[in-house]
Amino acid sequence: MNVVLFTGGSGNANLIRYIKDLSYVNLSLLINGYDDGLSTGTIRSANYGMLGPSDFRKNFTYILDSFSESNLNIKKIFNHRLSQDECHLLLKNKEELFEHLTGKKILEEESKNFIKIHFYSGVEKLLSYTNEASLLIDFNVGNIIIGGLHRENQDFNAALRSLTDFFDLNASLINVSEDDDSKLVAFDKNSLFLSNEADIVNYKGDKPLDKFFLLPLDKFNSLDSDTTYQPEEINAFSKTPIISNQAKKAIKHADVLLFGSGTLFSSLLPSYRICKNEINSSNAKKILIVNNDYDNDIRNTTLNNYIELILNELDTECKDFFDRIILDTDCKINHTNEALHSNIVKAKITNTDLKHNGYRLWNTITRTLEQHERKCKIKVILSEETDHTIKDIYESEIQEYNENTLSNIEFILNGTPGERFNYYLILDTSGKVSLYDVETWVNFTTIFNFDCIFGYRFYSRRQMIISFKKKLVESKLTYSSSIIISHIVSFIYFLRFFRFKADPLSGIYLIKSKDDFACERKFSATKSLSSLTIILPTLNPKKLLSHSSFSIFIMPFFQQCILVCSLHLQRFFLHTNQ
Repeated sequence: MNVVLFTGGSGNANLIRYIKDLSYVNLSLLINGYDDGLSTGTIRSANYGMLGPSDFRKNFTYILDSFSESNLNIKKIFNHRLSQDECHLLLKNKEELFEHLTGKKILEEESKNFIKIHFYSGVEKLLSYTNEASLLIDFNVGNIIIGGLHRENQDFNAALRSLTDFFDLNASLINVSEDDDSKLVAFDKNSLFLSNEADIVNYKGDKPLDKFFLLPLDKFNSLDSDTTYQPEEINAFSKTPIISNQAKKAIKHADVLLFGSGTLFSSLLPSYRICKNEINSSNAKKILIVNNDYDNDIRNTTLNNYIELILNELDTECKDFFDRIILDTDCKINHTNEALHSNIVKAKITNTDLKHNGYRLWNTITRTLEQHERKCKIKVILSEETDHTIKDIYESEIQEYNENTLSNIEFILNGTPGERFNYYLILDTSGKVSLYDVETWVNFTTIFNFDCIFGYRFYSRRQMIISFKKKLVESKLTYSSSIIISHIVSFIYFLRFFRFKADPLSGIYLIKSKDDFACERKFSATKSLSSLTIILPTLNPKKLLSHSSFSIFIMPFFQQCILVCSLHLQRFFLHTNQ
């Protein structure tokens, strides 16, 4: 599932942290670089023509895996701001400062060298621009490193690719524009000129801003600070930057476009303007996530005006342009006119601090992507080995879900003979599965025409990979070899027996009910190797590969041997029984 999220620096942090680890999601973050406040503005001035790195840096730390202490320390370094003493050390000896920042931290040698090289380069470029301590205090270290990457590549997008290609990221970090050095300016309702992005973010007016423009750097530098400009004059200088190839490709292949929360006039609306043609031609589901509170640039606006600001940038007046508009039940933005939009979904998607809860928000999104017109019956089949305590918990939760959940899904544990079901949920595990997660899987099978979804005792395949990386992070040969072997074994078995054999640790199977579907359970000599075989007698292999969802289990050598042995054992018992 390809998900594209338009975002700024912090408005969607919790959502990103949650969905980046979902195994069925390929996440792309589309960001603009028009930030120019504090250290970001200084680093842009020091690297002439460079875009603002701040929002990219923040999102980089969200999507960098936390599977090792080294990565956790990398996040700390990229988020660190220089104290007054560190600022003076920066002016005297960059090598000593780097040792001070990293000396007591555990870092992989390769990562440490990468950071050191570009930190030194960024410091040299920065100090060639200014030696004023007042400009360097509270300076962000990550911005200095990205400045060093820009100095090396002389192109912001190339610098960004150098950063993301080096580290093992769970999502794509994409700048929306190409060959761009623009500066962001705006006007309020009284035609007050705001000459930079920092003034937009810190705007003190009591009404929403009115217009914004993107000026080429040479045009921006030619403006006279003593002149009172009108919108028409600035509009004559403005341009709409070219969309980047990466952004164009991400939107083209997207299944879902998420229009995230954030500062509209700086983080989001410029991105929509740049990408509007691709957005309008996309067949992806379009979901708008409304801010939970007012930002300075939209103070005292209404929900209807909030939506209209976005639709105007996309050159559309269609009230149903968004498939869904997600609104928190405690949203502070005036939404008394919400009835004007039939696609609004209200739900509790925030924590107590009014920040989005990633889990709640994502599940609200997936539940609303596809609503079933009739009752969807799911037959729950538990393994014979399932502990009685787990069975009792399921019985209680199924009853509570069916009685109290506003959903068209009904779970059935003990059906009547001859009763027909839409899905079979087979739980071959002693673990516990959330019924709300199953509801999400059903939506995916409907939207993307999946025949089945296989899961594991672990929360997700990606978390399984992360758990192995904790042990194998220093052995890339072992890790890569295990991937290759697991794919080969699964593929050979599929070709030989025309059966997709899940590994012994598989525990969750959601399968669409079909006339040619059959399910049989076989147990090997040891209970630990019990497994399930899905038989698809009339299904074309090409159709399975193109329309079904299944995951290949990745494991180190000794676990791979267990899988191979279990496959042979099952073959033996199947042929013996037949």
